Amino acid sequence: MFFKNKHIITSLIVAPILALISYFAVDYYVAEVPHKAKQGQAYKMLVKSNCRWESGVCDLINGELKINITSDSQTYGLNRLFVDASNNLRGIKFAVVEAQNKTSEPYSMTALNAAYTAWQSSQINVTKSDYLQFAISVNESVFYAEIPAIFIYKAPFP
Repeated sequence: MFFKNKHIITSLIVAPILALISYFAVDYYVAEVPHKAKQGQAYKMLVKSNCRWESGVCDLINGELKINITSDSQTYGLNRLFVDASNNLRGIKFAVVEAQNKTSEPYSMTALNAAYTAWQSSQINVTKSDYLQFAISVNESVFYAEIPAIFIYKAPFP
Protein backbone atom coordinates (compact mmCIF):
# COMPACT_ATOMS: atom_id res chain seq x y z
CA MET A 1 0.00 0.00 0.00
CA PHE A 2 2.85 2.37 0.87
CA PHE A 3 4.75 1.66 -2.36
CA LYS A 4 1.71 1.95 -4.64
CA ASN A 5 1.69 5.74 -4.55
CA LYS A 6 3.51 7.08 -7.63
CA HIS A 7 4.77 10.19 -5.76
CA ILE A 8 6.55 8.09 -3.12
CA ILE A 9 8.15 5.85 -5.74
CA THR A 10 9.33 8.89 -7.69
CA SER A 11 10.78 10.52 -4.59
CA LEU A 12 12.65 7.31 -3.65
CA ILE A 13 14.30 7.37 -7.07
CA VAL A 14 14.94 11.11 -7.44
CA ALA A 15 16.19 11.92 -3.89
CA PRO A 16 19.44 9.87 -4.06
CA ILE A 17 20.21 11.25 -7.52
CA LEU A 18 19.75 14.83 -6.32
CA ALA A 19 21.90 14.11 -3.26
CA LEU A 20 24.79 12.90 -5.45
CA ILE A 21 24.48 15.85 -7.81
CA SER A 22 24.48 18.36 -4.94
CA TYR A 23 27.47 16.62 -3.27
CA PHE A 24 29.64 16.99 -6.36
CA ALA A 25 28.33 20.46 -7.20
CA VAL A 26 29.21 21.82 -3.76
CA ASP A 27 32.70 20.30 -4.00
CA TYR A 28 33.18 21.86 -7.43
CA TYR A 29 32.18 25.37 -6.31
CA VAL A 30 33.73 25.38 -2.81
CA ALA A 31 36.96 23.38 -3.22
CA GLU A 32 40.24 25.27 -3.12
CA VAL A 33 41.87 25.53 -6.51
CA PRO A 34 45.51 24.41 -6.44
CA HIS A 35 47.98 27.00 -7.68
CA LYS A 36 51.69 27.19 -8.32
CA ALA A 37 53.97 28.37 -5.55
CA LYS A 38 54.89 32.04 -5.93
CA GLN A 39 58.38 33.34 -5.38
CA GLY A 40 59.05 34.67 -1.90
CA GLN A 41 55.91 33.11 -0.38
CA ALA A 42 55.75 30.60 2.51
CA TYR A 43 53.54 27.52 2.30
CA LYS A 44 52.59 25.01 4.99
CA MET A 45 53.32 21.32 4.41
CA LEU A 46 50.70 18.66 5.15
CA VAL A 47 52.00 16.39 7.92
CA LYS A 48 50.91 12.81 7.24
CA SER A 49 49.61 10.54 10.00
CA ASN A 50 52.78 8.41 10.20
CA CYS A 51 54.49 11.42 11.85
CA ARG A 52 52.22 11.17 14.90
CA TRP A 53 53.20 7.68 16.05
CA GLU A 54 56.37 5.58 16.35
CA SER A 55 56.72 4.64 12.68
CA GLY A 56 60.36 5.45 11.91
CA VAL A 57 59.25 7.62 8.96
CA CYS A 58 57.56 11.01 8.53
CA ASP A 59 56.02 12.17 5.26
CA LEU A 60 55.27 15.80 4.37
CA ILE A 61 53.29 16.79 1.26
CA ASN A 62 52.33 20.00 -0.52
CA GLY A 63 51.16 19.55 -4.11
CA GLU A 64 53.88 17.83 -6.11
CA LEU A 65 56.49 18.29 -3.36
CA LYS A 66 56.84 15.17 -1.23
CA ILE A 67 59.34 14.97 1.65
CA ASN A 68 60.31 11.77 3.48
CA ILE A 69 62.16 12.13 6.81
CA THR A 70 63.90 9.22 8.58
CA SER A 71 66.48 8.76 11.34
CA ASP A 72 69.67 6.71 11.32
CA SER A 73 69.28 4.91 14.64
CA GLN A 74 65.48 4.98 15.00
CA THR A 75 65.86 5.40 18.77
CA TYR A 76 65.69 8.57 20.86
CA GLY A 77 68.92 10.30 21.85
CA LEU A 78 71.63 11.21 19.38
CA ASN A 79 70.14 11.07 15.91
CA ARG A 80 71.05 12.00 12.39
CA LEU A 81 68.06 12.89 10.21
CA PHE A 82 67.79 12.04 6.51
CA VAL A 83 65.47 13.76 4.04
CA ASP A 84 64.48 12.41 0.63
CA ALA A 85 62.58 14.84 -1.60
CA SER A 86 60.65 14.41 -4.83
CA ASN A 87 62.02 17.72 -6.20
CA ASN A 88 65.42 19.34 -5.98
CA LEU A 89 65.68 21.60 -2.93
CA ARG A 90 67.77 24.72 -2.35
CA GLY A 91 68.23 24.12 1.36
CA ILE A 92 66.75 22.75 4.58
CA LYS A 93 66.90 24.23 8.06
CA PHE A 94 65.27 22.80 11.16
CA ALA A 95 65.12 23.44 14.88
CA VAL A 96 64.35 21.23 17.86
CA VAL A 97 61.64 22.59 20.15
CA GLU A 98 61.94 21.03 23.60
CA ALA A 99 59.01 20.25 25.90
CA GLN A 100 59.71 23.40 27.95
CA ASN A 101 59.25 25.48 24.75
CA LYS A 102 62.96 26.13 24.45
CA THR A 103 63.91 26.33 20.79
CA SER A 104 67.41 25.34 19.78
CA GLU A 105 69.46 27.21 17.24
CA PRO A 106 68.47 26.21 13.70
CA TYR A 107 70.48 23.42 12.11
CA SER A 108 71.30 23.32 8.41
CA MET A 109 71.20 20.08 6.47
CA THR A 110 73.79 19.16 3.85
CA ALA A 111 73.00 17.72 0.42
CA LEU A 112 74.11 14.15 -0.24
CA ASN A 113 73.74 14.16 -4.02
CA ALA A 114 74.15 16.55 -6.95
CA ALA A 115 70.40 16.57 -7.65
CA TYR A 116 69.75 18.06 -4.19
CA THR A 117 67.05 15.50 -3.41
CA ALA A 118 68.83 13.69 -0.55
CA TRP A 119 69.85 15.59 2.59
CA GLN A 120 71.45 14.76 5.95
CA SER A 121 71.70 16.58 9.28
CA SER A 122 74.48 16.60 11.80
CA GLN A 123 73.96 14.57 14.98
CA ILE A 124 71.30 16.10 17.22
CA ASN A 125 69.81 15.19 20.59
CA VAL A 126 66.09 14.39 20.31
CA THR A 127 63.63 13.15 22.92
CA LYS A 128 60.14 11.73 22.53
CA SER A 129 58.43 14.93 23.68
CA ASP A 130 60.31 17.28 21.31
CA TYR A 131 58.98 18.90 18.16
CA LEU A 132 60.91 19.52 14.95
CA GLN A 133 60.31 22.71 12.97
CA PHE A 134 61.36 22.46 9.32
CA ALA A 135 61.88 25.23 6.75
CA ILE A 136 62.48 23.86 3.26
CA SER A 137 63.56 26.11 0.40
CA VAL A 138 62.42 25.16 -3.10
CA ASN A 139 63.29 27.60 -5.89
CA GLU A 140 62.32 30.96 -4.37
CA SER A 141 59.56 29.61 -2.08
CA VAL A 142 59.69 28.32 1.48
CA PHE A 143 57.71 25.36 2.77
CA TYR A 144 57.42 24.83 6.52
CA ALA A 145 56.10 22.25 8.98
CA GLU A 146 56.15 21.46 12.68
CA ILE A 147 56.18 17.76 13.48
CA PRO A 148 56.38 15.74 16.69
CA ALA A 149 59.66 13.88 17.12
CA ILE A 150 57.85 10.70 18.17
CA PHE A 151 58.16 9.33 14.61
CA ILE A 152 61.93 8.87 15.04
CA TYR A 153 61.52 5.68 17.06
CA LYS A 154 60.41 2.62 15.12
CA ALA A 155 58.22 0.40 17.27
CA PRO A 156 59.07 -3.30 16.91
CA PHE A 157 55.91 -4.90 15.58
CA PRO A 158 55.81 -8.68 15.28
